[in-house]
Amino acid sequence: MYLQMTAPCLLGLEGLVSDELKQMNAENVVAENGRVFFEGNENILCRANINSRFAERILIVLDRFRACTFEELFQGVKSLPWSEFIGSKDTFPVKGYSINSALHSVPDCQRIIKKAVVESLKQDYGISWFEEIVPVHKIHF
Repeated sequence: MYLQMTAPCLLGLEGLVSDELKQMNAENVVAENGRVFFEGNENILCRANINSRFAERILIVLDRFRACTFEELFQGVKSLPWSEFIGSKDTFPVKGYSINSALHSVPDCQRIIKKAVVESLKQDYGISWFEEIVPVHKIHF
């Protein structure tokens, strides 16, 4: 599976993280303020998680889209392939930030994203209640 990923890091360390990822043969490495985007398969994901000395963590980017309303946020999140990453009994807390966004209420965004993921998983798994036992898959926005 080919994945787009990001490595959040402290400001000023983007160049070091970028160099590390390039040495690990990551593809399309692009440094931004406080994070580095890159692409690759599961092997790069594992190597980056184990070997990166400067990245805070490695996150899988499912999509990037513009949402000016809560309805656009809901529909954009619902359309993502959540069942490829989250099982029918998995826990998936939602956390994130709202910086320079019309959707400035973080608690509202969390609720809408959680509801959209649940609706998507309901369709894929054909169940109406999620126990959320284990394991934990954190959703960041």
